[in-house]
Amino acid sequence: MDSNLRQFALGESLVASPHSVVGCLPTMKDVRAYEEKETRVWSALEGGYPRFVEHAWVLELKAFYIERLVLDVSIAALVRGEQAAETLKDLLAEDIGIKEVEPDLFLVWQVSPSVGDTLTNYIQHTGCGISSREAEDLLVHHRLKDSVFEEAYFEGDAEKAVCGELARLTGAGLRDIGCCASGMNAFYSAFRAIQAVQRNRGRGRWLQLGWLYVDSGCILEKYLGEDETLEICHAVEDTDVVLAAIANCGEALAAVVVECPSNPLIKSSDLAAIAAAVRSQGGMLLVDPTIASVYAVDILKHADVLATSLTKYAGHEADLMIGALVLNGASTQAEALRPELENWRLKPYARDLARLAESMQEAPEKVAIMQANAKRLLKFLDGHPAIERVHASPSAAYDAIAKKVGSVVPLLSIVLKGCMERFYDAVPVMKGPSFGADRTILCPFMYLAHYDRVSCEAGRNELRAAGIEPDLIRIAIGTEPYAELEAAFAQALEVSTKEVK
Repeated sequence: MDSNLRQFALGESLVASPHSVVGCLPTMKDVRAYEEKETRVWSALEGGYPRFVEHAWVLELKAFYIERLVLDVSIAALVRGEQAAETLKDLLAEDIGIKEVEPDLFLVWQVSPSVGDTLTNYIQHTGCGISSREAEDLLVHHRLKDSVFEEAYFEGDAEKAVCGELARLTGAGLRDIGCCASGMNAFYSAFRAIQAVQRNRGRGRWLQLGWLYVDSGCILEKYLGEDETLEICHAVEDTDVVLAAIANCGEALAAVVVECPSNPLIKSSDLAAIAAAVRSQGGMLLVDPTIASVYAVDILKHADVLATSLTKYAGHEADLMIGALVLNGASTQAEALRPELENWRLKPYARDLARLAESMQEAPEKVAIMQANAKRLLKFLDGHPAIERVHASPSAAYDAIAKKVGSVVPLLSIVLKGCMERFYDAVPVMKGPSFGADRTILCPFMYLAHYDRVSCEAGRNELRAAGIEPDLIRIAIGTEPYAELEAAFAQALEVSTKEVK
């Protein structure tokens, strides 16, 4: 039996690395406790998604700077980049203190009790915090740690290697690719760049297609100006409805934003038709292809800019946070966007980039195995008597952008006929957020992304109105031996339908 197909302990990391970005929440009771900030769960986490779980080394480094500056503060953060520090200063004015503690690294702390959530949320939404590897190096530099964790790195020019591979995968020119500190920072930078260009043209209407990842949606909701509006069209597969929504924006259209395929329903839009409509009205199209990855889809020709996470698939070992911006050099918007994208993006830490370049050498092979496993698991789950519905990528719209017609995105979402909680607790795999890793990861997606909505009836009704079942389970399929993977899910599905005695 594959060692990854087992019950992981509460808080256990997905990989044997202090830089792991996935920590286990083995039961639904643990998931709820995590969302409700219970100490029992949070104290057990060995690792976790860095925008949500602050790494122990980042906490230690932050405490060092606070002590060195003789500050009496309870809420503080380390922010990379003068741009992020200046934006926080603009947002919170006299309510925060800011001090540059290392070149281009800022400690930001609350002065007013009212800014805690704003400060924390800004760093989460924009991905401007520091990485665990940067914190590790600074702890060694300040003699608070003896040495760094030993791991494999790319030997050579990592940035050149990564950008060269992204150019091969997307068809972009090297000057049109920029690595970012995280996928969220890539999305935020693309948003800010488009916003800066379109504001100057008097364009302030934004159109969101489908249900975006939580932080992407928050960026659109929180950082649009008073003279800008956001409309949401959930019918991502209904091209006529989408085109009508675009036309309704008229000459005020700033941008259309879409994840393609979408998360967690894995739906694809007719990007060719949408791109033509957007361009005819002078708008821009921002696409996030992370769910399938640039390994699987060919969409740059439709977009003005891509924003993607490379933590997934490219960084398939789940031990780093990194992202990328890819500009369509053939777009009529390219020259206006290029300097703004460069102005806003936060460059990744060098050691993270070297680790990514090392992982990317095996990524095509790993992704191919994930896709093959997904195709077989979809066939097993679709029509299974314990499952009400399976959401998966196969569609004409997906085939139109897929590099391989008939391929399946290694991400499925299922709605069960039986008890979701019994199923979740029983599956012997890693359980938590993230996807695109070598190992299979199970996620009660709406509980971890929108707990405020699933925990009240009004919120659950809102999700259902958007076509999302609150209790759906997302399965990110890994590279384990397929027969063992199917057996693990078969056993848990049987448990989900059993009556409790």
